[in-house]
Amino acid sequence: MLKAYSIFKDLDKNACEILRNNGIQLELSDCEERPNKEEIIRLLNDYDILIIGVREKLTEDMLKMINNKKIIATLSIGIDHIDNSFFESDLIKVINCKTSNVISVAEHIFALILGLKKRIVEANEISIKGGTKRDLSARSNDISNSSIGIIGAGKISREVIKIAKVFNMRIYCNTLNPEKHQDLLKEGVEFVDLDKLLNISDIVTVNIPLNEESKNLISKNKIRLMKKTATFINTSRAEIVDMEELIKYADENDTFNVGLDIDVENYKEMLRTKRNNVIVTPHIAGVTKEAIERMDVELANNIIEYLREN
Repeated sequence: MLKAYSIFKDLDKNACEILRNNGIQLELSDCEERPNKEEIIRLLNDYDILIIGVREKLTEDMLKMINNKKIIATLSIGIDHIDNSFFESDLIKVINCKTSNVISVAEHIFALILGLKKRIVEANEISIKGGTKRDLSARSNDISNSSIGIIGAGKISREVIKIAKVFNMRIYCNTLNPEKHQDLLKEGVEFVDLDKLLNISDIVTVNIPLNEESKNLISKNKIRLMKKTATFINTSRAEIVDMEELIKYADENDTFNVGLDIDVENYKEMLRTKRNNVIVTPHIAGVTKEAIERMDVELANNIIEYLREN
């Protein structure tokens, strides 16, 4: 019987049943704190299957401590918290969740867009202080019939396209392999190079994974291609963007909006200042109540599917 360990004590009961009903001995953590590096190494050696999250960083040196086959199942779409050596190893199978929180992230993208364009946060603060619409630093804007530039053509981008069509938006897309996404042409999507997308879009959203190619993709030069009235949204990893230059551009142009859903740990000082044209959420887009339930079940099913095929 295979033994599995979840670092999450509240793994969805349906996910637990799926694993246990398929002959897996599952143990849930009884700790409030997440495991440190030494504890993760111990768990990898004690169990056949380890269920982790994005906060668990698996480094190359940890792989050297593993002597037999393991399944590492991560409750995330992103896998950049796991060193590439794990994917190249014959001993390790990494399983992630590819669809569960897609709609949740797409909804959050539009929550940020609408929050910025409709000046929701600023208007709320004015209302609390007893002010009126005349106290807004600028008028709010519609998003209907504007243009949106989507960087990436994966599952999240496809959900964004569905919502954008409701607002009658002109939709541009930049992807490394447009030939693989020709079906989007029927949805009214126009493929353009990155510079053109940044230059012509009223709204720009980044929906790509972090890797060596995408790191600092939105550099200082790219940022300054965008309209001074544009709205820039990033719910992907912060490292894809030159954050210092992005915030600087927002500070220089109060009509340039920024919406971020990122791990803010490395940017606390930069983001401490309150800005009417910047909204930041602490990496919550993909962790709605519904998304977490779906992710737990999807991960369990993916584990079972892999075991049946192998």
